[in-house]
Amino acid sequence: MEALSKSHMKIAILGIRGVPAKYGGLETCAEEIGARLVERGHEVVCYCRSGTEDDALEFYRGIRRINLPSLKFSLTDTYTHSFLACCHVLGQKPDVILAFNPAISSLCIIPKLFGQKVVLNPDGFDWRRAKWGPFARLFIFCSAYIAARVCDRLIIDAKSVSAFYAEKFNCDPVHIPNGADADGVSTKPEILKEYGLEKDGYFLFLSRHVPDNSCELIIAAFEGLDTDKKLFFGGGEAGDSRYAASLRNTQDERIVFPGAIYDPDHVKELHHGAYAAIHGNQPGGTSLGLLKAMGFGTCVLTLNTEDNVDAVQDSALLFDLPVEDLRAKMTYALDHPERVEELRGLALERCREYYSWDHLAEQYEAVLMKAAESRRIRAT
Repeated sequence: MEALSKSHMKIAILGIRGVPAKYGGLETCAEEIGARLVERGHEVVCYCRSGTEDDALEFYRGIRRINLPSLKFSLTDTYTHSFLACCHVLGQKPDVILAFNPAISSLCIIPKLFGQKVVLNPDGFDWRRAKWGPFARLFIFCSAYIAARVCDRLIIDAKSVSAFYAEKFNCDPVHIPNGADADGVSTKPEILKEYGLEKDGYFLFLSRHVPDNSCELIIAAFEGLDTDKKLFFGGGEAGDSRYAASLRNTQDERIVFPGAIYDPDHVKELHHGAYAAIHGNQPGGTSLGLLKAMGFGTCVLTLNTEDNVDAVQDSALLFDLPVEDLRAKMTYALDHPERVEELRGLALERCREYYSWDHLAEQYEAVLMKAAESRRIRAT
């Protein structure tokens, strides 16, 4: 049989909110990898949740969007949308499905029963996230086990998570990290004025306001910091909005809550202008927010976890919880501007060398191609 031509692979992406990415790391990964697969000659379709301002878009960065509804509750949104997608995709007849999120692995049985190939990227140790209750955690953990049994291949972004799946679920996942664009040049510094900010005049937090990101601890550490700099605490609410609202109870006028920020130019300039960015992701996995900050050449203070350390190596300051150590590291950064400047350069270079989306797209392509080839061979 003649090998599958790279220019004729049809790929369906499901399990995320859709593109353009306006929520979290899985959406960003899907968009960046999907767009580059289109550039490499493949046809890519992505299932998106209807009811957003993007519903009218037929294509985004070359990716064809298919809008489907969902039951928009925290425990049903992803699962109901993915159920419809797993049924609808049967008519699309893709060469391979690229799925995200372990919670939908039981649904992947549907396309598998019809001979379709499924490659799934689980979201780290998703069952360990504080936002989930006991039932949801058990369900996600069991779904992760199902994923190892049902899916043709797992792509896992963190070494610790990959090792866990291999040992506990007796499978052979592929380790492909998340990525980020290396862009160390500020092009629109005037954007900072829109937020009342000055270059190097603030610490930056820009992520979802959930317990997993150590939000209340970062605020507490900053409240006891002796500095005139601000804490620009950007990001959107997700999951428990009461938790997000509680963060704004601070009496510290130096802390700014601008809300969610999705404009790429604004995200870029906020990183370039920051004295340092603070990253407190706890559950495990390679955080896209961390890599993005590195790619912008930002000095990063990151929580001392196995996966964060593996991502940054010697290009960031590490802190432990509770708040005293973070406050001490922030003080160190304030007292050593020369070290801050050095870490900015180290972070940018590490991103260029290890986390290029172009390079990672090649790796995704190889895994997807192998799965698609096996489907074509079986069909003949």
